[in-house]
Amino acid sequence: MTTTAPLDDITESMLEGPAPGRRPRGTLIGLGVGVVVLFAGLAVPYVITDTYRMSLLLDATILSLMALGIGFLARHLGQISLGHGAFFGVAAYGVGVATTNWGWSPTAAVGFAVLAGTAISLVMGVLVVRASGFGFLMLTLALSQALYSLSVQTSARPLTGAHDGKLLSYDREMTFLGLTQADVMNPGLFWPFAWIALTACAMVLWLVGRSPFGTTLEGIRENEERMRFSGYDTFLPRLTAFVLSGAVASLGGALFAINAGYVSPEILGFTTAGDSLIAALIGGFGMLAGPVLGTFLFVYAQANFNFGGNLHLFTGIALIVVLVFMPGGITGAFQKLWRRVRRSRR
Repeated sequence: MTTTAPLDDITESMLEGPAPGRRPRGTLIGLGVGVVVLFAGLAVPYVITDTYRMSLLLDATILSLMALGIGFLARHLGQISLGHGAFFGVAAYGVGVATTNWGWSPTAAVGFAVLAGTAISLVMGVLVVRASGFGFLMLTLALSQALYSLSVQTSARPLTGAHDGKLLSYDREMTFLGLTQADVMNPGLFWPFAWIALTACAMVLWLVGRSPFGTTLEGIRENEERMRFSGYDTFLPRLTAFVLSGAVASLGGALFAINAGYVSPEILGFTTAGDSLIAALIGGFGMLAGPVLGTFLFVYAQANFNFGGNLHLFTGIALIVVLVFMPGGITGAFQKLWRRVRRSRR
């Protein structure tokens, strides 16, 4: 892409569909669906007993938090970010430093890590939210890469382990919300925490999108200049949305570190954020479920189609197919199909 037009076209096509309704009845129905999904998901470890498949589902759930943050920004502000890997990675390293270097309990370390990742998103947001289009995308990428470069410096080895990464260690008597270090690495036992985090974040973001604040964000997305002329301060809402999405990604990074027991500098790099963005694009930005669905499909494909080192080839083909034939992503295609079915019935 050599101009801003392709990015704008992609963003607009991924945001097809009317703005969400604000009726109280619709909100109650949505919350009810969210509660049903939450409890249905908690039953997954009883249905899937295979450790390998359960670990794939857990990985997809944790990574979905980053894709969810990316999708929220794209849906409500039309901004495509490549910097959410920074928040994910800073939170992961925050857990490692707090447990291994400072001797904190895993629970306290996760809380600190989420705050650290959110603080970084605030600092980055102040620098980037005034930009748009390719400017925004490249600024988020540049700042994320700067953090990656800092993490691999020799001087940072005591905190990050540099290129070797950081292995988490803490006292065996310390637990994460009642789970020992062995328990948190068990996908079946750790699943409820990851699933509750994902569904809770999705419901919060959904409610924010339906609130007056969400309406303001959509107004800024559609015509920021007109919003300014109408007397709205567009900087603070954009910054708030950016920080909120960064906090969600930070929670994912903290849970990732606790579960994996190891943090690599690669999670701060372009690949992690790029993969999450691709997953979100494939799933679609029109619904909150889109980035989550795309991430689950991406993790599944990564596990089953990475033969011969051709995963990126297959990923590129899938992305081209989606952008050309399903510009709203998979969920966008289902939305179009559903609208056609409803019209035909009328």
